[in-house]
Amino acid sequence: MQNMKTIEMKRTLSILCLLSFSLFMNGQQATGYTKTRNYTAERTYMDASSQTGSGAARIVNDIVYTDGFGRKEQEIQIGGSPGGNADLVLSYTYNMMGQVEKEYLPYAKTGNNGAFDKFSPERWSVYGTGEQAYAYNLTQYEDSPLMRVSRKMGPGKAWHTSDKSVRVTYGMNSTNEVKCYKVSSSGSLIASGFYGAGKLEVIVETDEDGHRSKTYTDSNERTLLTVSVNGEDSLATYYVYDDRNCLRYVLPPEASHQLAETDTTDISVLHSLAYSYEYDKLNRMISKRLPGCAPIYMVYDRRDRLVLSQDGKLRTADAKKWSYFLYDSHDRVIESGEMLLSAEQTCGELQLAAWESEHYLPAGTRTPLQYTVYDNYKPTENVTAHPFVAAVGYDTSYTLYPSGLTTSTKTRLLGTDDWLTETIYYDDRSRVIQTLCHYPEKGLRYSHTAYDFTGNVLRKQDNIGTDILETVYTYDDRARLLTKANTWNGRFTDKITYVYDALGRLTGRNYGDKVSESLSYNIRGWLTGIESQHFSQTLHYVDGVGVPCYNGNISSMTWHSGSEAGLRGYKFTYDGFSRLKDAVYGEGELLSNNTNHFTEQVTGYDKNGNILGLLRYGQTNTMSYGLIDNLNLVYNGNQLESVNDNATGHVFGNGMEFKDGASKEIEYEYDANGNLTKDLNKKIADIQYNCLNLPEKVQFEGGNSISYLYAADGTKLRTTYKTGNATIITDYCGNAIYENGVLIKVLTEDGYITVSNNQFHYFIQDHQGNNRVVVTQNGVVEEVNDYYPFGGLLSSSLSNNVQPYKYNGKELNRDNGLDWYDYGARMYDASLGRWHAVDPSGEKYPALGLYAYCKNSPIIRIDPDGKDDYVVNANGAVYLMRKTDRIVDVLYASGINSSQKATQPDPNWKSIRVFDKSMLQGLTASKGEKGRDYWDRKLYTTTNSVYNAANVFLFVADNTSVEWTLKGGYMDGKRTFILGTNNNRNRVSSMYGLTKVQEALFPTFIPIIDIHSHPYNPFASPEDMDNARMLRDIRYGIYYKDNIINYTDQNNSTYSIKVNSMNDLMRYIFQQLR
Repeated sequence: MQNMKTIEMKRTLSILCLLSFSLFMNGQQATGYTKTRNYTAERTYMDASSQTGSGAARIVNDIVYTDGFGRKEQEIQIGGSPGGNADLVLSYTYNMMGQVEKEYLPYAKTGNNGAFDKFSPERWSVYGTGEQAYAYNLTQYEDSPLMRVSRKMGPGKAWHTSDKSVRVTYGMNSTNEVKCYKVSSSGSLIASGFYGAGKLEVIVETDEDGHRSKTYTDSNERTLLTVSVNGEDSLATYYVYDDRNCLRYVLPPEASHQLAETDTTDISVLHSLAYSYEYDKLNRMISKRLPGCAPIYMVYDRRDRLVLSQDGKLRTADAKKWSYFLYDSHDRVIESGEMLLSAEQTCGELQLAAWESEHYLPAGTRTPLQYTVYDNYKPTENVTAHPFVAAVGYDTSYTLYPSGLTTSTKTRLLGTDDWLTETIYYDDRSRVIQTLCHYPEKGLRYSHTAYDFTGNVLRKQDNIGTDILETVYTYDDRARLLTKANTWNGRFTDKITYVYDALGRLTGRNYGDKVSESLSYNIRGWLTGIESQHFSQTLHYVDGVGVPCYNGNISSMTWHSGSEAGLRGYKFTYDGFSRLKDAVYGEGELLSNNTNHFTEQVTGYDKNGNILGLLRYGQTNTMSYGLIDNLNLVYNGNQLESVNDNATGHVFGNGMEFKDGASKEIEYEYDANGNLTKDLNKKIADIQYNCLNLPEKVQFEGGNSISYLYAADGTKLRTTYKTGNATIITDYCGNAIYENGVLIKVLTEDGYITVSNNQFHYFIQDHQGNNRVVVTQNGVVEEVNDYYPFGGLLSSSLSNNVQPYKYNGKELNRDNGLDWYDYGARMYDASLGRWHAVDPSGEKYPALGLYAYCKNSPIIRIDPDGKDDYVVNANGAVYLMRKTDRIVDVLYASGINSSQKATQPDPNWKSIRVFDKSMLQGLTASKGEKGRDYWDRKLYTTTNSVYNAANVFLFVADNTSVEWTLKGGYMDGKRTFILGTNNNRNRVSSMYGLTKVQEALFPTFIPIIDIHSHPYNPFASPEDMDNARMLRDIRYGIYYKDNIINYTDQNNSTYSIKVNSMNDLMRYIFQQLR
């Protein structure tokens, strides 16, 4: 494989060889580069013939102009505007100290051909004549030698003329401001008064709407306290460390509040509301307790690998029951399952036995749940790969030895002796070209994928028994999707075309020739409008009839669906913590007609964000509206105990409401893992769970039941609803859905196909990916869904039961009044705005209760759990685009410099599959940088897979304009890779900053290798070398344009290694880890 990129570097002062190379390259260019300026030019070949000169050239050119200090002045995508007739230009200016002051939004310039473009305000008229003077991000710094950021203001006239910016101040704590918690020698929490004045640094951030948050750190730069402030009210989260700097307790706001009121360390408060951790002498975590849950115990072998774990549910079933893990020589899990020990042993006894063993498992009976094979397709004792199946138009061969990649899995269907087997084949660039999956009752299903020269997906084919769905994609030279065509069984087709503005923003979609949709944005790239003949929506932030929100919250929205008459909408208000308070319904342009028909209001939250009271209005009869829910919720910790509904009205028709089916002190019960096991209001007598904390059976009081069948990797395969003598069985095989054994529909990226009539149906979605209208390819409206803010369905005279995929695109189960949305990782009850089980990633958001939904801001957020589609934009910001039900996550690179967020998976962008389903989620939430520049966002995640680490690192480094880092080593007993960015073009957190200052991110990480990317040059900076001096035993490298340049604290470039593929990077990592 030849390299697809060449680099041209021009310096006005340059050594002879570099100048000669530059002049040689200049002779090949047909661009109008400004030769009197320093620049770095990049050429990307879009196909093999362009590189070899054997065909018509398809080449993409980009150029970066820099000043004499090497600072970027202008970035230009030559012909980057859709259509290729105009350049996309981004400019930067600096203050007197050399710091970035203004980062301008991109604009398009026709006929520029790569030349440096002099500043002219009218260039930004594309954003509107009133906005062109405000099309930049402004950064200001404190007047001190530290030169820390003190203020940031984004683009937009409304923000600049109203002085709406984010401000940050730096200071020290005062007397009696921060409580001092310590850990005793026995591990108990001790309250030890207050920190003395001036002992802690405090950073205060105030957003555009005046909401303040404070972060307190000690001299070791450990975060001890975070506080959100709303007037006299505050939410405080404490972090408590022991003498070895291990995080031992996290006290969320409700726990902090209750402990402060009693001035004690009440153990019952800690058990119900706090996080606690224990470690062995090697600082490996051996016990973890989540709020309201029983402890989880962990046992490690000599190589610090987790070999046994036991949660409260396992321990309740049998004290001898544990989860186990077996590894290969590369520390990859090759077998996992459950085992029953021959004799009961404590965690300490098991750890003592495992201390000197590299392959430890105690005596007992194993029940394997999953086998995994890597690197090749040779049969093992337990797994045999499915043979490769050739298909016309797709690869006819595959890589025999895909080093570091998963090739086959064998996964048990929980509660059965059946297995789900899958084999994955790759091309020589480690891209998945074929997946074969055998379902016990449905047989073999397989899919093919073909790519172009640069890695865009050209076509995909799903084979579903005798049926075939093929999707073909076309792109422009900037990898923007132009068309997507689906063909069902070779005869029935649909086609979707995509429209973009001059800046490359998606502005329209055409579904065949019957359905069209347009999108609009404000200057910040925030979606403001969706317009189609079947659904329209307008979003207001700082305009409209609501109270202006400058921090990104939506102040009001209006919509029109299907054949409904007139506009409908909500005005929103939020508390000082950005939690939704009121969603006041109205109709008409001013939302002043028929007010409160479908209003939803939260009357109170506790400190952890658990809803204490909720009012909901709805349709009560054919022509009447009123209060249908007046809820008072009572908790034990974060767990719901009872709900009392004081409303006398009830919902009419097909709407959703809370049904008060019981009047007892305890109406909800939970198991040792925090899963809901009883809901008397829904007449649920018992809920049984599998080992993944997913519901296995919901038993209703009247005898009806709903059963779920999952594979051991969490894939839902079947739902069985039994009512009286009737049984309805729904099977899920990838994107194929069967009912009572008959294939009824096949899900597509934009809707579904009904098999009975071979017809395509499209989901018309709102800003959150909620399915609002279902329309056929002929333009016939079949279903209309309107929602309360927390996801409940509004009563409607129009049908809303044609298909089950609704809010956030998730499947709604209304059987027997269950009304649960299935998010894959857990179930959601929209009538209460709560989950039925704890958040698997709750430790990342300790200030929020484990059952609270989307930080109680459901208007702009959707849940980040499950198996999802994520997007990384050109500035390195990662966000969840939408949730899916696939086994893997997908990461797309949008190439967009603005903060606009897509709501549809859109393969106009490059994409990769990410098999670690928790990895991308960690990149979506900033932890905040506690270094000299507070405004570096800290977006970091971990994985134990070198494949996922290398795959994602190369993808984000090659497709963004900021620095990324990949650090390898060991943490909590396992080989671990840290991946992340600070969204900064010139800096990324050092190894020392992430591990040694112990800021509650990776304090137990033992580093071995540290790689970070440079977007613009291949040499270690003085700051890079200074960081290397702090930890000299680590191997350092810079990734730049398909090369890794090694460096030390003394030399900014020792030697270079070519990285042509992900396999090259994985080999390099393995060599460094030896």
